[in-house]
Parts: sequence; structure tokens; C-alpha cells
Amino acid sequence: MRQRSTIRPSRLGQRGFTIIEIVITLLVSSILAIGIVGYIGDAVEGFAASSNRNKLATSGRNVVDRIALELHNAVPNSIRVSTAQGTGDQCLEFIPFIGASNYRDAPFTGGGGTDFEAIDFNPVLTLASPADRHAVIYPINIQDLYDGGSPGPRALIDEIEDTGGADGLVTVRLDATHRFSRRSPVERFYVADRPVSFCVEGGQLFRYQNYGFQSTQCTPDTASCLPETAPDRTLISLSIDNASLTAFEIMPATLRRNAIISLDLNFAESGDEVRIKHEVLMRNVP
Repeated sequence: MRQRSTIRPSRLGQRGFTIIEIVITLLVSSILAIGIVGYIGDAVEGFAASSNRNKLATSGRNVVDRIALELHNAVPNSIRVSTAQGTGDQCLEFIPFIGASNYRDAPFTGGGGTDFEAIDFNPVLTLASPADRHAVIYPINIQDLYDGGSPGPRALIDEIEDTGGADGLVTVRLDATHRFSRRSPVERFYVADRPVSFCVEGGQLFRYQNYGFQSTQCTPDTASCLPETAPDRTLISLSIDNASLTAFEIMPATLRRNAIISLDLNFAESGDEVRIKHEVLMRNVP
């Protein structure tokens, strides 16, 4: 009896990838990978830029708020600005006051006097000799204010003494005989400190103090005028690019409003910029 041999057919469809299929797969995968990486990169870059701008905005707002706060305590008509340079370098100067009250018998006539009485300060203010502060009455001329001299609106104080009692008065003693040039309509006087300057200089903002009264406004380029070291020279901001901008501008008072100080500072870092413009209304009157 003859035996039949059985041949099993091979399964159809069992085969590997061709070279063309592998190349196409790799190509599509590469395109998808490049797109995903680019998307993630853009997202990361956008987040970094947003974070940097937010940091600049926060820093800039803190700087502007500080300047505005100090300006609110400036003696009336004591603010002056230098000419803005093409690089953006410019200075803002003012005289801060530490107290204000009403005088009783300040010297306005004859050869002047060495002391006068004033209503108690609120909060209380007394100064021991040498006080190294200045009494300012009715400063309507900025040049007279910085020049000093007698007669004039500014006199050096030696001490402010409260003799006690219930009269509600203090005695203001001057360093030398002085005659004030004009009476204040509301008999107001200020106890002023020495001038302060904020200067944009070489892409940085500095605050200067303790350099005394100067007839002509000081700038960093003025020799032997503004301090060169801390603590009288303080770095406020590193990231300012004010080229072709005017950082500080005075808009004089009108019949409808007080003077306005305009601040325009451009903060820049790593290619990002945040420009902050702010106006400060001067509420103080002589």
C-alpha cells in the first residue's frame, strides 16, 4: 500500500518590514519629534521671557514707588532736574523735610533774629544742638532756596527745644542771625534735611545723599560734588536702558492743579524690556 506524503502550505502574510517602510517610519517619527521639541522649546522660552518681564515689572514698580514716596516728602518748589543726555543719563534733585508746623514769631524784618516759637509738631519733633537741619519758610523761588543766605527762605537750625508746659509751643533756635524773605500765608514752616538726588547713570540708577546744598545742580559728571561711595551713594537698579528717553520731567503747577513730576524709566534685561511711566502729584504747598 502506497503512502501519501502531506505537504503543509506556508502561512500567507508572514513577512518583515521592507527598507522603504523603515525609512518612512523613521522620517515621520523624526518630523514629529522635531515638532514636539520645537513646541516644548517655544513654551519654555515663552515662560522664561514672561518670568523675566514679570521680574522687571516688579523691580521697576518698586523703584518707581520708592521715588514717588520720597517725592511726597519734598519741600515745596525744591525739585529740579538736569538736562537728559542722549544716553538717558539724568538727575532728579529735591530737599526732603522731616517735619512741618506753624511758626509764631519768625524774623521777617530788620536784621533778623536767632530764634522763634512754633506750634508743637505732630508727631513730636525735637533736635539737639547741632541739629544740622534747616528751617524753610515760603519757598517760592528754587534758586533762592538752594543758594541760602539772608534774607532768604532757608536758615540752618541749631536746635529745636520743647521747654515743657501746656503752651503747646517749641522754640526753634537758629545757627546764626537770619531774616526770612517772605511770610507764608498760612504761617507754615518746614524742617528740612539736606538734598537728595536720584541719577540715571550708565544704565544704572543711584541715590545720593549728604552732599550739601549746591547753587548749581550736581550730576555724576560734576567733579567733587556727589558722593562716590556707600552709604551716601546707593545702587537702586542695575537694569535701566533709557537711551533717548527723559527719565524725569517737571510739569509746573497751574491754576487748576499742583506741579506734577513725570517719571519715565525703561527696565531691560536679557532682551526683554518693561517701560514704566508714572506721574507724581505734588500735594505740598508753601
